[in-house]
Amino acid sequence: MISKELARIAAHICGDGYIGMSIVKRSKKELIQHPRNNKLRKRWYVRYVNEEPVLIEQFVEDIKKEFNRKVVFCKKHEHEISGKKIYSILKMLGAGKSREWFIADEILKSNKNTKVEWLKALYDDEAYVSVKQKRIVLNMTNQNGLKQIKKLLNEFNINSTLKGPYKCKKFESYHLNIYRDSIKNYSDKIEFYHPKKKAALNRIIHGSAAI
Repeated sequence: MISKELARIAAHICGDGYIGMSIVKRSKKELIQHPRNNKLRKRWYVRYVNEEPVLIEQFVEDIKKEFNRKVVFCKKHEHEISGKKIYSILKMLGAGKSREWFIADEILKSNKNTKVEWLKALYDDEAYVSVKQKRIVLNMTNQNGLKQIKKLLNEFNINSTLKGPYKCKKFESYHLNIYRDSIKNYSDKIEFYHPKKKAALNRIIHGSAAI
């Protein structure tokens, strides 16, 4: 069974994160403790790139609870957790390059609360909330991933429209839009943790130009 913490972590890596492997030199201490001829080793890592304190704090706490590991600040807005086991788990759950990530069956077949947390984490990272146009938009290059999200939203009676492709520099992007009629449903069933996006959503629902 997938925990809500692991679902959020997986979604964050699909949204504003990435996984990778690099070849690094073994430290002198490591070679003294474990002598070997090969001075190089593989290093697996997972990184989350975001500048919203609420989301960073949540990510750090989720990693601690799920893996009992400490997240390391890597560079500007970038936070890292290393290890082959964590890398492998998140890759299995769908983490990948911008056009390759997917929602794993373990998420799709999980309970509704877990699905909500996956969606909320992904939308926290990737959604644009337009108060003027009264819509929530995902603008991404991964058409298949957006089709999976659309299907998942349908389970909560949240209608969405997939449009594109649109030319974006060298890439094609697609828009998954939630319009006026379903925004209230999204607010009631998914919502945001991201404070600015949450405030924008509240303006659409409860503001002077409320739907």
